[in-house]
Amino acid sequence: MKQESQGRYERLQNTLQSLVKRYRALLSIVRKEREILLSADLDSLNENNRVKEEMLVHISQLEKLRIEQTKELCESEGLNSESPTLLTMATDIGGAEGEQLQSLHSVLELLLKRVKEVNAKNEVLIESALSNITGAMNSIKDGLDQNKTYKSAGKVEKSPAASGQLVSKQV
Repeated sequence: MKQESQGRYERLQNTLQSLVKRYRALLSIVRKEREILLSADLDSLNENNRVKEEMLVHISQLEKLRIEQTKELCESEGLNSESPTLLTMATDIGGAEGEQLQSLHSVLELLLKRVKEVNAKNEVLIESALSNITGAMNSIKDGLDQNKTYKSAGKVEKSPAASGQLVSKQV
């Protein structure tokens, strides 16, 4: 690696290490979200979602910085800076710096994979809960709609009390 590129490399490495920390924190947050979903604690879920959103904003900012720093390092090293990836940079740079980039890439890739897996499991839980709530609401609505007291002729029709009937409409 060229001497003038060393500072750029160190800034990129620091950014990548910050990304690793943030993705580890995000993984912890989505795992906690799963526990909260299972316990059905709405206040905790809202707080966890707020923290998760903040973490995603920080990660997005770090990703933009990483892209910028990667392009700068590629340009200073005379590498293709159009769409640089960590793996191609690691191969082109070589040596201890290249190995460090490969290592950070592997860690980031693994963390991202785990976050996606836990998030997919959380999505299944949420969809199941929404389906159950929708079914319960439809059941209540159907039970109330079917028990009409007056018919079009203006006469009161007695209907047997249905299971789950909330209010008697008889006069």
